[in-house]
Amino acid sequence: MSDQPGSSHDDVAERLRRLQQLGVKRGRAAIQPPQQPAAAAHAATGQSLLDLVGGRIVQTAFGPCHVVETRFPLDETRGGWTLGAALTFDGAAVAACSRNEELASFDFRRAGFIDTETSGLSGGAGTFAFMVGIGTFEEEQGNQGNEGTATEYVVRQVFMENPGQERALLSFVGGVLARCTGLVSFNGRAFDAPLLENRYLLNREPSPLRGLLHFDLLPAARQRWRLRLPSRSLGSLERDILAFERSQEDVPGWLIPSIYQQYARGGDALTPQVLGDVAHVFYHNLHDIVNMAPLAAILCEPFQAGTLLPDHLHPIDVVALARCFEELAWHDHSERAYRRALELSLPPQIRAEALNRLSWLLKRQERRLEAAALWQDWITSVPGHDITPYVELAKHYEWHDSDLSAARKWTLWAVHVAGQMPPGPDRELAQAGLQHRLERLERKISGSQE
Repeated sequence: MSDQPGSSHDDVAERLRRLQQLGVKRGRAAIQPPQQPAAAAHAATGQSLLDLVGGRIVQTAFGPCHVVETRFPLDETRGGWTLGAALTFDGAAVAACSRNEELASFDFRRAGFIDTETSGLSGGAGTFAFMVGIGTFEEEQGNQGNEGTATEYVVRQVFMENPGQERALLSFVGGVLARCTGLVSFNGRAFDAPLLENRYLLNREPSPLRGLLHFDLLPAARQRWRLRLPSRSLGSLERDILAFERSQEDVPGWLIPSIYQQYARGGDALTPQVLGDVAHVFYHNLHDIVNMAPLAAILCEPFQAGTLLPDHLHPIDVVALARCFEELAWHDHSERAYRRALELSLPPQIRAEALNRLSWLLKRQERRLEAAALWQDWITSVPGHDITPYVELAKHYEWHDSDLSAARKWTLWAVHVAGQMPPGPDRELAQAGLQHRLERLERKISGSQE
């Protein structure tokens, strides 16, 4: 059935009249842009994030971003180490500490200590950094980037109110990093640097990270404290190495993405609690960057040329460092460290590792009598069912001392110890190998007696 002529036009006119009565206007002119989180927060609570954390709104070529700048004297300490201690170590120490010769020209005076807070922890293409903190050693306010004597450690935290300010954030970060020749991070090679590189690429901007020398503290921390500390996370190292306890202002790292998502959502979600949580994210990021400075110094100290192992080192850490020196082929350093550790009180398992590594070091240098003395020390000083020292002594006497009787004696001891091992494949394999060795020795002894 068809409508009467003009009826369709009349219906549209009636609808427009009713919409106008409801206050709806045509076109985009009357549409208000969504309120920014900072403005919405101030309207809803009477205060803004700027009120809580300070800083300033910086206008870049791509719009505004929020920057908080905090300055610390270089003699401020964490765990007995000053923030400026890293300045006493050269690139050779950094290269040795990180096992990366490319860092031989690293200069802490021109380094940026960097840490990001992100919208997610996966690091995928949809993850972005809503806050980037950068710490640098500087002379004095207004004179950044010179190579003179630094007097301050300056942390700049760059924050974007919403994802629309990302290019502004990246622009400001690029300006800071343009004064740097290197980066220091904690797990930044795997997370922070690739994330930022990706964001610059997606925004069609050149990355200021490209070409910077990158000293990642996490691998060095894992090597240094792997034998003693169950966790080598930055938070754990703050407590266990720097004796630094964060206040109740801190927030768990896993919670940070959801805090920002709620803040950027704006509107009714911007409660005083949310603003406080974002302020806690600033606190979290600040101390991540501050504490990296003394940690870098602690990690580099044993690798500085001409430096003897300091007395304050934990005995277990001395064993870990000896292993590091061994990997660098610093054999004299490694031997001294192992011997020093063995003079100290060590848990049995760590003592066994030190004796094992040092004996192998001596054996490779054809210092077999010294190695044999260590294997006997191992047997008498470390309880357990490890047959390694017995087997090594058996091989020493069979192949190098030509004492088949002594070799047979140590093999029989090894058979006895292997019999005390827990049942399983390891014990069966050990017993089979020992039985083969014993039979060969018996044949050689019998042949020599004929």
